[in-house]
Amino acid sequence: MSGSLAGAKAIVLSGHGTVFDSAGAVRFAADALGEATGPLAALWEAKRFEYAWMSQLTGRRTDLWELTGEALDHAMSALGLPANPLLRARLMQGMLQAPPFPDVRPALVALREARGRPLALLSNASVSMLVAAAKAGGLYALFDALLSAEPTGSFKPAPAVYALAPARFGLAPADILYVSAHPWDVAGAASAGLTAVWLDRARRGRGEFAWAPPAAVIASLADLPALVSDTARAA
Repeated sequence: MSGSLAGAKAIVLSGHGTVFDSAGAVRFAADALGEATGPLAALWEAKRFEYAWMSQLTGRRTDLWELTGEALDHAMSALGLPANPLLRARLMQGMLQAPPFPDVRPALVALREARGRPLALLSNASVSMLVAAAKAGGLYALFDALLSAEPTGSFKPAPAVYALAPARFGLAPADILYVSAHPWDVAGAASAGLTAVWLDRARRGRGEFAWAPPAAVIASLADLPALVSDTARAA
């Protein structure tokens, strides 16, 4: 962790991969997948991002729910898994119930108790995906806003998506503290003017995209309340 960012006026977190464990969607069906569970989780996530960026670059208008299904179909086929409508439906339902990482709830509760700053999610997920995951994980009431990229017709790292956060709270971009576990997302937020924090749970220690570096690096969301506390600023 580096420095204090106590001047932030709102705290916004990315969704899947940061708050929600996307691999958890696959573990819902681990009994049917066996050894393919881990490879499917990794390939499905990679293709979900790739398909979103392809849609962004080609101007295709769609939402992340449709892309999630397309990515799953490809991942299952690429891994030699037979077509199975019931298993596919089970995995898609699992994505709507992707569990929060263990460090999420305690951090959000601590931030809510400190008061003074609204909390939000900002995700490429469609509105229905975002609401479903937040409710399934018991986090819905902890957020002041759930912001989906869907109304913009774009996906992160497009600037229009990051602009949703300052617009929602009537703040300057720099007043938004944005936390993501994805280096590309951190760079996108920083280039859009948000104060970006990299959540480096894997403790890689070395980021990417030096042209848009994070304002701070944390290893767990448990570090976030201290990072933005008034006592940290005074110190």
